[in-house]
Order: sequence, then C-alpha cells, then structure tokens
Amino acid sequence: MEHALIPDARRVFAGDFLGWDEVSPLVGGDPLPAMSTAKRAALERLPFGRDQLMRAADDGMMLVLRVARTAAGKPLTIAELGSRFPGHANPPKPSSDPWYARESFATEETCRPGWALVDKGLFSRSRNLSYPEQDEELRNRSHLLGLSLRRRSAVEIVYDTLLYAAVRGERLLATDWDWSSSATSDGGFVTAGQFDDQGLRLLGYSQAVRFDSLGVCATADGEI
Repeated sequence: MEHALIPDARRVFAGDFLGWDEVSPLVGGDPLPAMSTAKRAALERLPFGRDQLMRAADDGMMLVLRVARTAAGKPLTIAELGSRFPGHANPPKPSSDPWYARESFATEETCRPGWALVDKGLFSRSRNLSYPEQDEELRNRSHLLGLSLRRRSAVEIVYDTLLYAAVRGERLLATDWDWSSSATSDGGFVTAGQFDDQGLRLLGYSQAVRFDSLGVCATADGEI
C-alpha cells in the first residue's frame, strides 16, 4: 500500500483534519518534544493509503492526531482533558458526576498516540443494538471499508470530541451516545454523549442495553 501524505489528507478531509497545528494549543506546544527528526519526518507519511482516506471521508469520518501527554509531559487523562477547556464560551468538559472520579478509565488511561480515522457520528447500523451485536456490525463494516475498525476507548471519545469542539466550534455527539471499549468497575462499559453547554456526559451501561441514540463511532488507527 502506498501511504498518503499529510497534504493529501488535508485536501481530502478539509475541516475534518485535526493535525499538529490543531493539537498543539491543546497540549501547550509541541506534543512530542522529544521526538527525533527522523521519526517526525516519518509522520509525514500517514498509516493509511489515499484510497482508504477517500473511502473513510466519504463514509463520514475525520482524521485526528492523538497524543497521550502534554508538551510538559503530563498525561492527558479524561480528568486532565476536562480541565483544559475552562475558558471556552460553552465549556466542552466531561460531566462532573462523581461516579467516574474513582474509575481508572478517567484517572489513568490516555489515548493511544498516532493518527486515527474517526466517525463524526454514530454508524447507523450500530443503533438500537446490544454491545455484542454492535461488535458484529463493526466487523462487517471493517470488511466493507478495508479498515481495521474498533471502538474508541472512553478517553479517546473525550479527546476527539473536545478537540473538535475547541477547534471547529461544533459539538459532536450532541444528541447521541458512543459506547466505548472502556469497562467500568461494576462490569458495564462507558458511554459518552449528550454534549451540550453543560459538558460531555459519561455513563456506564451493561452489554444488554439498547436504544436508538446509543451506538458506535468507530476508529481505525496507526501508532506512533
């Protein structure tokens, strides 16, 4: 596969491309200050082919550079991400519900660093299905798109959604819920959604739950 270059991706995705320039203000400077010149140059070649990018863009996906730490080396957990948007006109921050303050997915987990293709909205065929049924639809779609799709972790949902809101001024998941791969301590899985002027809400559901506004925003990635 011939890998696409960043200028190719910017042309394909336009405003749905979130790269170095968009991420740097979030993390307070160069996201990876210790990266070697050679490794940085390697990132000019994305882990996706041009045809894959075209199919993904046509299917309603965006391209996002995810990082795990700030320029100062602080882990970008859900708790940290929420604290980085206090000056926004309509603060895009996670809900202050106390239940997740004790959960490791909120206090310890960070994004997997690298470029990621991400659904901007729920995959339509994932709505009103149980967790295992959604996984089956995700496998079917992976085959059709020629991408290795997976669920986002809870911190990836928060990172992608808050970054897009801060940079593009649009709240993704305004009325829907994205069901993540992050487990809760009581055996459920984290959902994030209903993003309004009070913030991005986080809840946990058991695998048997189903309703029309609950689905999956899939992601496909390549690690740094």
